[in-house]
Amino acid sequence: MENYHYICRYCKKEFIPKRRKVQKFCSTSCRVRSHQLRQKFNKPAKLNAEKTKIDHVNAAGVANAALGTTAADLVKNLLTPEQNKSATKADLRRLEELLQRYHKVENIKSLSDGRVPYYDMHLKMVVYR
Repeated sequence: MENYHYICRYCKKEFIPKRRKVQKFCSTSCRVRSHQLRQKFNKPAKLNAEKTKIDHVNAAGVANAALGTTAADLVKNLLTPEQNKSATKADLRRLEELLQRYHKVENIKSLSDGRVPYYDMHLKMVVYR
């Protein structure tokens, strides 16, 4: 250890450091007081400003929110490609109408009486008609 005497930056007393070349204060209490003193003088003056008061809900605010939401949805719909849009109930109904109950099976031969094989979508099996 060093035998060199350091001078405390707070109380200006001489001391022998316990840690080499890093100690600036003679004790923890001097270090803490120095920090508190610096903080006291470095703080900006408090303004006497009141906290922001939250406005009450009014018709103009609701109208602005509705217009903003509508504008955002319109832009989103215009910029989203058709294949990336989500399906609606009407889309599902149209798809259901396109799907018929019976679909002709091409890779199965017809019966000797002339009946043709079809796949029944409701029964989930092959039937002959």
